[in-house]
Amino acid sequence: MSRYRNFSLFLGFVLFTCGFTLTHAEEVYTAIPSPYEPTPFRFTNENWLILPHPKIASFIVHPDGNASGITETGITFAQYNIPNAYGVRIQRFEIQDHYHYIIDGVDVYTITDLAIRLAQISAG
Repeated sequence: MSRYRNFSLFLGFVLFTCGFTLTHAEEVYTAIPSPYEPTPFRFTNENWLILPHPKIASFIVHPDGNASGITETGITFAQYNIPNAYGVRIQRFEIQDHYHYIIDGVDVYTITDLAIRLAQISAG
C-alpha cells in the first residue's frame, strides 16, 4: 500500500505541478552552491497561472508522506499532506510566494474554493 501511495504522490507532482517551495528548507538549499540559472521573477498567487513552470530537477518523499525538492532553475518546493475529517486526500503545494491546494487531484487556488470543494464532498 505504501508503494502505491508513493507512486500516487509522484504522479501528483508530474501531472499537477512543476515545482513548489519548501520555505523551511531554503536555508538548506541556499547553503549548497547552485549550478542553476536563476529565474528573473518570483512565483506568487497572482502570476502562477500565467508564468512558465520550471521542470523538477529532483525531489524526495519524506517518511511522513510530505515531499520537497528543487527545480532545474534552483527553486525549492514542497508538498504537505493536510489531515482532515473528510476522508479525502488534501495537499498544499508551495513554491516561493505561491501556494495552492490539491483535493483528490483537483487544483484549488483559494481558501473559499477549498471550503466549497469540501462542502461538495461532505454533501456526497
